[in-house]
Amino acid sequence: MDYRDIRQWVEQNANDLMPEARFSHDDLNHIAMCLDHIYRWYHESYPIGDFLTAVVRNDFCESCYHADNVNRKALYLYAIFLENKIPFDYRKKANPVGAMK
Repeated sequence: MDYRDIRQWVEQNANDLMPEARFSHDDLNHIAMCLDHIYRWYHESYPIGDFLTAVVRNDFCESCYHADNVNRKALYLYAIFLENKIPFDYRKKANPVGAMK
């Protein structure tokens, strides 16, 4: 899966699952970039920031605190992407035993 695949997935799912959100073209690019970073974090140990770290740690409150205006509207897409496009053991990678949460 590369950025183009992720961008296509974002557009399809944003339109189908969240038509009321009315994401702009730039919003969809931003979300796709963030999801690409999550994908690369899982597969390549790509570094991610506070918002995406909170997302992969399944920390809803921290995700909301660190989200920008676009990502606040897109949290549902992040959940769907994690459940469908990232292997389920991402939770262990995000929350290693003994790590501070």
